[in-house]
Amino acid sequence: MIWSQQSRLRALDTMAFWDGRVNRADLMGRFGISVPQATNDLRRYLELAPGNLRYDPRDKAYLTESGFQPLFGTPSAEAWLQAEGPGLMEMPVEVAPLPSRRIDAWLLRRILAAKRGHEALHVKYQPMDEPNPSWRWITPVALGSDSVRWHLRAYNHDADRFDDMLFPRILEIGKTQPKGPVPPDLDWNRYVTVRIRPARHLSSSQRAVVAADYGMDGDTGTIKVRAALLFVLLQRLGTDRQGALVEIENSREVQAELRKLGDRHRMTAASNPAA
Repeated sequence: MIWSQQSRLRALDTMAFWDGRVNRADLMGRFGISVPQATNDLRRYLELAPGNLRYDPRDKAYLTESGFQPLFGTPSAEAWLQAEGPGLMEMPVEVAPLPSRRIDAWLLRRILAAKRGHEALHVKYQPMDEPNPSWRWITPVALGSDSVRWHLRAYNHDADRFDDMLFPRILEIGKTQPKGPVPPDLDWNRYVTVRIRPARHLSSSQRAVVAADYGMDGDTGTIKVRAALLFVLLQRLGTDRQGALVEIENSREVQAELRKLGDRHRMTAASNPAA
């Protein structure tokens, strides 16, 4: 099966799952294909998934049967809500707006160019624990996100450590130079396992729905995260907030990892007192 037809069959499968019906006009309108091509796609789908659809001459469409099973697996509900939901008439969908956390495309372009060219950048950065910005030499290493905003993982040559830098706080990029030696980023390359469970202050019924909401297997969910992103993950989970719905089951191990991350920064700061 060629890729283009597989893409159309996947879309057909998704439409059938969510709408309970599909016809040639749906495929023609979505992909700009001809009537014969749409007919051929429907015929091919029926061959691959017999019993999924039946033709209703009154509706002039193929309707899903009671035993319908998606040919390509259960589609993502989140992807459908984001891509299709707002256009539906049957069920209005709205997403509460958040303040825009934008990345300057030209800034990102400079950073990517430095990464490709194995260069270090002289950047003016405004940290939140200092009143004024300062210049530092950095080598871009990776990009990270907490699903709300992006940050740059970079080696700070002046402080001899890896830093997580938010894009809006990079105020200016100056000169470039060959990046020089950069040590392995141990915290980026190492993974930490965080086990979560419903908070114990919840009732048994509440714990059951929280477990389902967080996709837990039984009463426990497992999240594998890069050590460098551990603090970001814990912030997003909000386990330290009053009334939190989930808590960390292996809290001792997680706290030990946080101390390890903190100790690493303290050691680099001690070896670079002027940084």
